[in-house]
Amino acid sequence: MSLAATILIAIVVMVILSASRGSEDKTTAKKKVYALRNKYFWGLTILVIVGLFTTLQSLPYSFSGKQADETYTVVALQWGWKIAPGVSNIAPADFEGADEINIKANKTIKFIVTSQDVNHDFSIYNDEGVLLTQTQAMPGYKNVLHYTFPKPGTYHVVCLEYCGGAHDYMVTTINVI
Repeated sequence: MSLAATILIAIVVMVILSASRGSEDKTTAKKKVYALRNKYFWGLTILVIVGLFTTLQSLPYSFSGKQADETYTVVALQWGWKIAPGVSNIAPADFEGADEINIKANKTIKFIVTSQDVNHDFSIYNDEGVLLTQTQAMPGYKNVLHYTFPKPGTYHVVCLEYCGGAHDYMVTTINVI
C-alpha cells in the first residue's frame, strides 16, 4: 500500500514538474494547478476509502460469532493473575482463581477480563514468543476476548501495561492439552 502511494505521489510530482516547464500566464497556470490539485485530492480520498474498506476485513482478533466452548474469568492484580472457569459477578478483590490453568486445544475460549487495582494488559503469547491476542484489564470494566488455541502447548499470559515495580514478573501459564 505504501509503495503504491509513493509511486502515485512520484507520478503527480513528475506531471507537475513537466507542466511547469512551459511558459504561460500566471492565471492559466494557476487554474491548471488548482484543477490538478482537486483531482489529486479526490483521487487520494477514494484510494484511502477503498484501502480502508479492503483492509478492515483483515483486522486481527476476528470473531466468527461462534458460541464459546468455555468461559473463564480473569482478574489482574499487582503483580499477578487470577483465572477461574465460568462467569464471576463478585468483586475482583474477593475473586478466587488460579495463576495457571489447563484447557483443551481447538476450543473457543471466552475470557472475561477485569482488574482489581490498576490498568493491566492481558496478552497471550505462544511458546515461540509470538503475541497471539490481547485486551486491556481495567478496574470497574469487563473486556471480553474470544480466542481458539490452535494446538497443544504452553502459552504465557503477560502484562503489557506497566503497572509498577514487579511488572516484569506478572506472568502466568495456560497449558493447552
